[in-house]
Amino acid sequence: MWEEDRDCVRGGYCPSLNPAGHAALTSKEVFLKVLRLGRVKLPVVAYTLFLFGVLLAVSSGARFAFDRFAWGSAIVFAAVLSVNYGNDYFDIEVDRLNEASPISGGSGVLLKNPELMYLSKWIAICLMTLSISLTIAFVLVFRFPLSFIALVVLGNGLVWFYSAPPLRLSYRGLGEITTMLAAGLMLPCTGYFIMLGSLDSLFWTLSFPAVLYALSIIVSVEIPDMEGDAKGGKHTLVARRGRRFGFVLIALSNLIATLYLSILSKSNLTQTSIDLRLIAIFSLAPLATGILGLVERTEDRNPATRLVTFNVSAISLMLLITDCYFITKLM
Repeated sequence: MWEEDRDCVRGGYCPSLNPAGHAALTSKEVFLKVLRLGRVKLPVVAYTLFLFGVLLAVSSGARFAFDRFAWGSAIVFAAVLSVNYGNDYFDIEVDRLNEASPISGGSGVLLKNPELMYLSKWIAICLMTLSISLTIAFVLVFRFPLSFIALVVLGNGLVWFYSAPPLRLSYRGLGEITTMLAAGLMLPCTGYFIMLGSLDSLFWTLSFPAVLYALSIIVSVEIPDMEGDAKGGKHTLVARRGRRFGFVLIALSNLIATLYLSILSKSNLTQTSIDLRLIAIFSLAPLATGILGLVERTEDRNPATRLVTFNVSAISLMLLITDCYFITKLM
């Protein structure tokens, strides 16, 4: 496919990638479709996890450095945006088998305009390269440990090979673990590292709920695409075990996260000004959507899609409210 893309671009036109009679896109149309490929809502949700790490570090006594924060934000946004452009490219055959939903199925742009496939792939590569380049510059400018470069390279590698060959982790039954590590652990880890310059027990103690919510989100995303993923050889947990199993796993993840936060709020394990009881209260929103999904536990795609959309929205809202609470504590 890559060789075919290259030949098409050299020739300026690729009949195999353009539907018969498809009019050439104008520059404005290409720009707008490229923006749609980025699916900005998903990077915004990912950014709340990065911001969680930043604010957690500051709440533990680290100085808020705006220059490092802004630089780190650019590193994260470039990495997360590259995921969307890359996944749309590498998952196009599976996306043909799925119906797009608010949280899954790709942007749909490449299905209607396959002539943009090559562009989408190279935007993904350029964004990932930008993320790593900014990281190297960050380490040199702020004299950070080289381990920070390793952290960002590993994170970019995980999300790239989530769907890209030769690893194609999500096609080998490793998509959930990849998401838990890349989104649930490495995004807040990056934010925490940027502010503090290292990781400590507070981060490891409070990163566990983030990992659980990352699992809840990825399983939610898999539920609408169950049939298409199974036909396309994408071995997700839901494709292998069914939607009912997915709803059980979502509810369990959300429940354990709430119980963990509740128990932690009554202990003396964390040295921070944050009231963990409030975060435990915030976690009741995804707990409620998890329980609702467990009660319904439907195998029908449309009602199942509505339920998991509620769940992803509840987790996103919880993360946003938690970040806002952190900010008010620091003002």
